[in-house]
Parts: sequence; C-alpha cells; structure tokens
Amino acid sequence: MSKVVGIIDEPVAPGASDNLDIGRHASSLAKFVSATETPITIGIQGEWGSGKTSLINSIYHVFENNSEYKQIWINSWEFSLLSTPEESLLKIVNKIIDELLEADKNEKRKEKIHNGAKKIFQGALRVGAQLTLGNEAANVASELLSSGKADISALRNQLKELVNEIERRGTNPYKRILIYVDDLDRIEPRNAVSILELLKNIFNVPNCVFVLAIDYQVIVKGLEGKFGKQTIENEWEFRAFFDKIIQLPFMMPMGQYNIGKYVNKLLLDIGFVEGKGLDENSIREIVLRTIGGNPRSIKRLVNSVSLIDIFTKEVKDQSHLGSSDDKLEVSKDQKKFLLFSLLCLQIAYPQIYSLLESNPNFVEWDEEFAFVHTKKIEEKEPDFLTEFNNACQTEDFNDDWEKAIFRICYIRPRLKARSTDISKFFNYIKDELLNDQKDIVGDIVIEVLNETSVTNVTSTDQTQAIFPERQGPYKRRYLKNFEHWLADKKNSERGYHEDFPELVSLLYNDLKSHLQDIEFVFVGGISIYVNSHKFVAILKEGRKATISLEILRHFEDDYKIPIIGKLHAVCCREYKKGKFATCLNGNRFILRFDLDTYKKEKKYIYKLIDKAYDMAKNHWEDTLYVSCKDGVFKAVGLEINNDVEKAEEAALRYLNNQYTYKLK
Repeated sequence: MSKVVGIIDEPVAPGASDNLDIGRHASSLAKFVSATETPITIGIQGEWGSGKTSLINSIYHVFENNSEYKQIWINSWEFSLLSTPEESLLKIVNKIIDELLEADKNEKRKEKIHNGAKKIFQGALRVGAQLTLGNEAANVASELLSSGKADISALRNQLKELVNEIERRGTNPYKRILIYVDDLDRIEPRNAVSILELLKNIFNVPNCVFVLAIDYQVIVKGLEGKFGKQTIENEWEFRAFFDKIIQLPFMMPMGQYNIGKYVNKLLLDIGFVEGKGLDENSIREIVLRTIGGNPRSIKRLVNSVSLIDIFTKEVKDQSHLGSSDDKLEVSKDQKKFLLFSLLCLQIAYPQIYSLLESNPNFVEWDEEFAFVHTKKIEEKEPDFLTEFNNACQTEDFNDDWEKAIFRICYIRPRLKARSTDISKFFNYIKDELLNDQKDIVGDIVIEVLNETSVTNVTSTDQTQAIFPERQGPYKRRYLKNFEHWLADKKNSERGYHEDFPELVSLLYNDLKSHLQDIEFVFVGGISIYVNSHKFVAILKEGRKATISLEILRHFEDDYKIPIIGKLHAVCCREYKKGKFATCLNGNRFILRFDLDTYKKEKKYIYKLIDKAYDMAKNHWEDTLYVSCKDGVFKAVGLEINNDVEKAEEAALRYLNNQYTYKLK
C-alpha cells in the first residue's frame, strides 16, 4: 500500500471507512429521516472541523441507491464564492428549485414555477443592485419575506403540488425530498441566518426534509444585529429563533469518537508507524489531554508528524555523522510515541512546550523553577492559596513538579482551565511511556524534543539558550566539554545538592585516567563510549547527593545484576508482563551511590565498569537484546525470534531485581 505524505482537510466521502465510528449515529439519523413526519429540519451541530460534513455524507450514502429518495446537496460556501451575499442567497434557492424540476415531466408546471420564482427574486435583485459587496443579505431576506409574502405563499403551494406529483408518479416515485445544506458556518453569520430563514419559508412543504450543518454559535452571531449581544436575559430570544428553524437538533458526538483508531489509521497512512501502529488507548489519552477530538485539529497534527518524519529522515541521509539510533535511550516505538506526544503538547500548549525546551527534565521542575516564569504573580491573586492548597491534596498536584505546573498555569486563564489535563499528560509520559524512570526522563525527552522544532509556532525572538546545539541527526543539545556540561546543569537544573559537583568531577577525572581510549558525550547525562558503543552513562539523581551509573551487563555473569555490599544495583526497568516498553535498556543496570560510598567502594565500582568496557569493546555482538513487542530475546545461549510469549518469559527472568550475583 502506497503511503501519503500529508492529510488533506476533506470530509469522509460517502461509503468510506468509518474510522471515527460515527456510522451508528448516521444510521440512526437515517432511520429517523425515513420515518419522520414532514416537513422537518434537522440541524447537525458542532464546532468548525468537528466532522459535520462527514456525518452528512454518511447519511447521504444510506439513501444513495434508494430510488424512493430525491437527494439535493447544497454547498453554501461554494455559492458564496465571487458573489455578493444577496446573490449567494438567490443562487441557493434557484439550485434547489432546479433540482426539483428535473424530476417533473410537466413542462407547463415547470414554466409556472420558474416564473413564480423569478417574480419573487426580481424585487430582491433590485435591492441587491443597490448594495455593495459584503452588505447584509438580511435586506434581501426582508424584501422577500415582507413585500413578497403572497408570492412566496403561491410559490410554496406550487412546490407542494410538484412534490406531491413527484411522489405519485410511477415513473419516478420519490417519496421524500432530502435537502442537505453544508458549510453554513463558513459564511458570514448574518448571511447564514438569512439563508436559513428564507429556506424555511419557501420549502416548508410536505415530504421535504432539510439536513443542515450549522453551529448554534453561528446563529447567535448572526442574530446579534437583531437582538444585540447574547446575555442571560435575552438568551431565550436566540434559542426561540433556532427552535423555530430547527425541529431536531443533533450535536456531533465528539466525546464518543474512536480517536485512537482514527489517529492510528492516519499515522499508518503517512508511514510514520508500521504494522499495527501505536497503542490506540494511549493515543486517545494523549490527544484528549491536549488538542482534543476535533478531526480538523487531528489532521493538522498528523501533517506536522509527517513533516518531521520526512525532515529527520532527510537529515539522517545527508549527515556525514550517520544515524544515532544506536545511542538512543528509548526503543523505536517509544521514540515515535514520545515524538507524537510532544507535538500534541506543542500545538495545544505552546507556552508549556517552551518550558520543556528550557528544562526537558520536567520531574525536576519545582517552586523555584515556577517563580522564574511567574515572578510570583499568582500569589497576589486573592483565591490562589486556597485553590493551590486544595489542588495539592489531589494526586494531580501532590509532587513538586506538579505544583510548579499549577503555579505556571494559574496566571494564564486558558492554561488554568486545562491545568489538570496538562498534569495528567506529563504523568502519562512519566508513568506509562517512560515507566517512571525519573533518572532518564530529561535525557530521553531532549533526544526527541528538537525534532519538533520545525513545526513550532511560538515566537522565534525568545531568548535562546546560551549553550550550543549539535548540528546532527536529532539536533540534540550536545555540550562541548565537562566544564560546559557542569555549568549547564547549574544553570538549568536548580537546587542540586552541594556534593554533586565534587562527586561528578571526581568520577569523571577517575574515569579519564582509568580508561584511555574512551569517548565522552555530554548531553542530559554523560554517555561514555568505546568503539562507538555506549557502556556507561552518568546520570544526575534529581536534587539528591546521588549519582546513577547505567552499566552494561556482561554475558560472563549471565547478564545478572550485582550485589555489592551496601551498593544499590537494580535493573534499569523491571519487566512487567504486557508492558513492552519496560524492556527498554534491558542490556544495562543502574548503580546508585553518594560521595562517601564512592570513596569507600571505588574498587568494586570500577570492577563493574571494566566488565562493561570489555563487553562493549570485545563482545558487543553478545550484548543482551530484548524486544518483547517483536517477540525477540537474544543472549548467549538463548535466542528467541517472533515469539512474544517466550520473549516475555525470558524478560521476566532476566529483567528482574532478584536476578543477581555477588561481586567478589
């Protein structure tokens, strides 16, 4: 199947795949249309881009091959192009009449109806000739509905006779006339109201069903000239007008859309993912916490994903540095999902996205970080402390970084209303996608973050980071040396423990003198390579006086993790059945220690480092490899391919904190 590059903003065609699962709604509406008394007008309501046209297309498809139904489709937007409002209004009415007359064999009646319509429109055209482009069509409607009342009544009776005749005729036995009017929310609201009023008066005849795509707010806007701005006191006037026009309002069921299925299908279409794609439940969680379920917004998102996918592939192909996939801290699927998630964040909350750019390790955001961005403005608000204390009692805002989000959102009305969604978004990234690996969150995020920069719509004149970026495949921020890296930590990650500089400096200098042919790469942490293979990573432990070393497992130990007295060694992640991402970094374990422990246990720490160095330099082909999602597990003496169940059994054994040996 060929892949598309971008998704056009077009409604779902009649009979096309129902990836939003709105077919049952279309079916129910179609049954209502076929059984209801007439005349009746159905209003399909929903915000711009919510899928109104797609739903109408689905209803149209139900009756498409049924000879008992005459269907007429009116695109009000097309009729408004290059036309004055009054001309648009008249074109729409004429279009409906012409469509009806196509079914009539009585030439005398055809001529009579045409003449009746022409007579009505002549007065309107005289008015229109005196109006400039963009003036209200309401003047035309007023002319038609006041001075032409008798003529409209006569025309309506003629149309009623025509519809009855069509129904009775054996050669063309239409039982019902279905008239669809689309895109009313794309034209000037006052003109839309005028069109609705005119259609209601002219075509209020038996066996006619109008299906209108319209947003109630368009009606409100179009009636402001008549009723003034909507208030609590006059709201009933707007509602009464709407109820007079619309007998059956139907709100687009956006809350019931199968968002996960819909988005995943689009991502598969553009070739961003393969196979079954991403987890649909996870997609739904991220999308609804950010951009929402509007199909038009989703298409915009998917196009951004497509552009970034093309961009990163081009950079990889052209860069002399080659691919950096072997240095990624996440699996391919995780990286894809994180990229998708960050794009959702960028589109929905650009201010929060900018904060993430300034400090990707969001689990280290704290009160001090918040104050840098809020200047404590929130504390001047009379209700802040009460709302803040109440929020802190909930699971959404009980951690320091969550409290920082609450403060930052509080001073921005739109973000304040979505603060809980923003907190849940980041918690989902931390707990589900990255499996609560706090020590690597920042490093993983920064690996992906800069790929999204090509679609960023935030201001480009913001203060830029003083530290350089690597000009390579992922535009990741690479620091030039250890001193630069340490200064960056002090600048961007406030509140680290006073022992941290001494500990990390001592470790760095010891490593340089201990191993001569190694390469240091300074990013979120410090990655250490031999023969282009990473065997150790130095990671900062939040605000604690602790460092985490990620150390490559060795096949001679059967890939077990060590027990070393008081030293704390654990899996990077313990494998959890069914959660495939928890096998990420399965070829390494984590060793945590503070300054005192490092000095006391240095000999044993370097035994483990030497083992990892040997593994990377001399036995890389024997490195433990685990991908349960693909059913793959490779170790010395054990190789599993395309068997998820067996791969999971092996992962549960090897990626377990009880799978240990004692280091002598």
